[in-house]
Amino acid sequence: MDIDKEEIRTLFSRIMLQDREAFTTLYQRTSGYLYTRILLIVRDRAIAADLLQEGYIKIWHGKLRSPIDAPWAWLCQVMRNQAIDHIRQHGRRGETALLGQEDDLIAPPPQQEKERRLTDCLSRLEAEKRSAIVLAWYHGFSHPEIASHLSAPQGTIKSWIRRGLSELKQCLSQ
Repeated sequence: MDIDKEEIRTLFSRIMLQDREAFTTLYQRTSGYLYTRILLIVRDRAIAADLLQEGYIKIWHGKLRSPIDAPWAWLCQVMRNQAIDHIRQHGRRGETALLGQEDDLIAPPPQQEKERRLTDCLSRLEAEKRSAIVLAWYHGFSHPEIASHLSAPQGTIKSWIRRGLSELKQCLSQ
């Protein structure tokens, strides 16, 4: 996915002025990618579509304001938070489908060089660290949920995530 961050910034400034054309353009440019990100967390197409729509509605009605310096990152985080909030409120659908498949769910199909590098670096991590990070980041599991899912103490899960993220950072900086 090739998102022009300057274009997103411009679209957000126009949306704040209730420019429908800018909102439509923002939706067309970003909704496919954001829908996939939400779907990876909630594991239900209908719920993912509803959450995506709710997020865009909040943006249109001005309930959420984009920071000027990083609107694309902010938009991705808003949609991710929508999905995680839904899981916390309503539980997870398709959770059993994840059991034992964390290695297959490392990341969405690589679309950019950064994502390919991240996928490669994730694959280099020890299985426990990789599983903990994937469950936390891509699927929105909390530390207690990961501990239960991986049958490990919560402190161990936190250590795996902390050390795994440190190793990822080192790998990505090479």
